[in-house]
Amino acid sequence: MDIDLFKVVLIFLAVLPGYLARRGSDRVIPRTQRRMGATEEIAEFLIFSVAAHFTLAIFYSCFWTLAGLWCKGSAWYFIADWSPLTPSGLLVKLGEVPAVYLAIYLLLSLFVGWFMGLGRGLLDAWRADELVARKLGFENSRPRRFWSKNIERFLITGRPIIYNALFPDLDDEGYPKDVFVEIVLKDNQGSITGRVTSFSIANDEENHKLLYLKGVYRKLPDRSQYEKLDADGMLVDIADAVTLQIKQV
Repeated sequence: MDIDLFKVVLIFLAVLPGYLARRGSDRVIPRTQRRMGATEEIAEFLIFSVAAHFTLAIFYSCFWTLAGLWCKGSAWYFIADWSPLTPSGLLVKLGEVPAVYLAIYLLLSLFVGWFMGLGRGLLDAWRADELVARKLGFENSRPRRFWSKNIERFLITGRPIIYNALFPDLDDEGYPKDVFVEIVLKDNQGSITGRVTSFSIANDEENHKLLYLKGVYRKLPDRSQYEKLDADGMLVDIADAVTLQIKQV
């Protein structure tokens, strides 16, 4: 069976940047290991891949435009043969590009895809898009609602519930809020409350998730008041909790 190397490279260009983009995003916010259909997974890869190639296309266009102005005095000198091409003509032109240049472009697209995913994860982790939307007055605008309902939910599907519940939102000044919890323990062990300083981002299917609390107070079943614990902090397993109330201040 003959293998068309150019078609193989095109498949890699269509999927691999998106795959690495999602891996970069998951470095910041791991997703729960729910089963995704092949169509959903490939569609997510393609969205990130298109974004990576679009970014590279802008960079290449700017670079060769400036190179033409600098070296030849004409912005169109290096890109004149490419600008009028149709999509089919572009594929023919790409087929004439030496393999080493395609390999370099593939590596660049993988690099850009990974960093785009990492950046997307960081923006989502710090709720930066929500802060910018509030500052610009776009929080309840129609484009913002469309983004949150249709696009953002698709790009970050399956985030662990514990992350969305306990990760601090940003206040109006852009600083993370303090997250306080009140936990009712199983087996009639009373209640504890404190400020969450860290927690394990485990899959939703995993029962054991650890919280580290500081400034901990405890109320035993036979007491009516909370008493401060004489400790620097306390590790709590959510598997030992009946209910967990959360307040961000």
